[in-house]
Amino acid sequence: MQHNFWPHPSRPGIPTVYSLTSSSAIRTLWALEELVANGKLEQYNVKTYKRQMGSAPPELKEGFRLGMSPALSVAPATAPDEPPTTLVESRLINQFLADHYSDGIWNPTTKEDQARDVYFQEFANSTLQTRAGMVLTMDIIPQPVPWPFKILAMAIFRPIANVLKKGLVGPLELMEDSLSEENPWFSGPAMGLADFCMVFSVDICVARGYLDAKKYPKITQWHKTVLDLPTYKSAISKMGSYNLNSFDI
Repeated sequence: MQHNFWPHPSRPGIPTVYSLTSSSAIRTLWALEELVANGKLEQYNVKTYKRQMGSAPPELKEGFRLGMSPALSVAPATAPDEPPTTLVESRLINQFLADHYSDGIWNPTTKEDQARDVYFQEFANSTLQTRAGMVLTMDIIPQPVPWPFKILAMAIFRPIANVLKKGLVGPLELMEDSLSEENPWFSGPAMGLADFCMVFSVDICVARGYLDAKKYPKITQWHKTVLDLPTYKSAISKMGSYNLNSFDI
């Protein structure tokens, strides 16, 4: 089955996003809310799936056979009853939204900013998410373990998490050095795709105490700016639950 390819000459219609609670779907929900707020998209549909003991339910496969979140399906605007095209992977979904809905509002204006935007999109998904994810995995394993075995689990996994946290220092320092008054966003002077890609990992780092606000004031200010946006708040509301401490366990 073909996916992540738009075969139609016409514009895509109203998209449906398949969202798991407390997940990286926040990247796409925030992007969709920005499109709505800027008048580029009239509406979109959300199908929310609650985690079951921290994991995705089988029903999430309705969106994509691997049960991934987010997934997005959309049919042509001129033929809404046609079988929809499915897109997966948040970065690729957001690029599709930029290409087909945004009318260029997220396009960097200079070649330098274009390169910056593309770099931080890849950085967010390949470097930061990988390292934050490794820490998170070791950090969260003891949470559902019953007492008194939890003490043993914490004794095993928390020291590993503390070692892995050191791997976040370099990426966070690079991020801190890349933000400035001229470039307050990871995409450059204005919000863009890199910022959508970055938000989930930074949310994790802040929620779980991996990011020292005093050591990284510019990242902290970027994150505060995002949290204060009505579009981000609306995205959280659409997700239903966004607890990066418990992950609904």
